[in-house]
Amino acid sequence: MQNQHLLGFVLVCCAGLMWSFGAPIIRSLDHVELYRYQYLISRMFAAVPIILLYILYRDRRNVLKNMKRINRFTLLGALCLALSSIGWIYALTITSVAVPMLMFATAPLLSGILGYFLLGEMLSRTTIMNTTLVIVGVLIMVIGAVDENIALGAFLGFLVALGFSLFTITLRYNPDTPKLLTPALSMIITAIFCTMILLYYGDSFIMPVKNIQLSLFHGVFGSVGIILYVLGAKYLPTAELVMLSLGDIVFGIFWVWVPFIGINETPERNTLIGGVFILGALILQGLKARKPHATATP
Repeated sequence: MQNQHLLGFVLVCCAGLMWSFGAPIIRSLDHVELYRYQYLISRMFAAVPIILLYILYRDRRNVLKNMKRINRFTLLGALCLALSSIGWIYALTITSVAVPMLMFATAPLLSGILGYFLLGEMLSRTTIMNTTLVIVGVLIMVIGAVDENIALGAFLGFLVALGFSLFTITLRYNPDTPKLLTPALSMIITAIFCTMILLYYGDSFIMPVKNIQLSLFHGVFGSVGIILYVLGAKYLPTAELVMLSLGDIVFGIFWVWVPFIGINETPERNTLIGGVFILGALILQGLKARKPHATATP
């Protein structure tokens, strides 16, 4: 049992590490504001095949049987993730990485609140207290910010967290929803949305070779992170998963700050202070959480 717990800890921590590379990769793109949609389309060509190959390896003869388990909850969860992906790349490209990443860290708390209203799950005093801390942290980040895009970045980060929380609700409502097929399907839906937008505006699908390479790297890191998370989640209680998922946030902010990567992005003081409130609330939520819930796949 102890060895399984350690294995789960390592797998989920590695998943968070894989996801954390997304922020510095996006910030390293050439003229990212011109290639958001092309980037998301290109990323799909690396991420989806890796996930599907793993499903094929894992399920073998039961692949077609599991494919038939796709239902309206799978589609709803995939749609929420798709919209979150588009909002995420916008948020990361208009303001400091720390702002949307810290806002995304509110997803576990939002899941608890939505679970109370939509699923009838109990909302503990701990969740109410930590939600209040999150609100205080967000207000500190936004009020008096020097960068006018911080408020917009925080808003988009909140919408992304809300979309991910709704995806979590679909899994809790129906545990039979395929956990790996949903994110794979969401990337396909994202690519379809982006294609429609590019066609509507008459924009080209072509982007610099550097951006293509980075998008493929991001697809690899993201899909491997998803697989590692699914493998490790079955060995850990939800409370620990909430805490370990913070690795994505912390490492992501760190990667864009450290000088040797070359981005050298330093968050504003209010962002850091507000981030302390948000991360503190999430750590307390993980430590105090007592009731197990269905594990959500990112």
